[in-house]
Amino acid sequence: MTTGVKVSVRLPPKLAEEIDSLVKAGLFSNRSDLIKEAIRHYLRELRKELTEEERWRLKAVEEVLREDWESEEDSFWDS
Repeated sequence: MTTGVKVSVRLPPKLAEEIDSLVKAGLFSNRSDLIKEAIRHYLRELRKELTEEERWRLKAVEEVLREDWESEEDSFWDS
């Protein structure tokens, strides 16, 4: 199990409202889950345009993200 990394980000109010509306609609359990899923989606799309070496590097990062997604420590930041 890996230790999660907390990252602070400033978002434009309109973007935060959009995120909150998706959470309120029940599509995501909280902001953190939506943001993590958005990053994963972005990385998957980015991979389509990468060189073989860049894909190899991204694969290493993806494993860490997967472990963090499944970790119990991550739930600490969700509340």
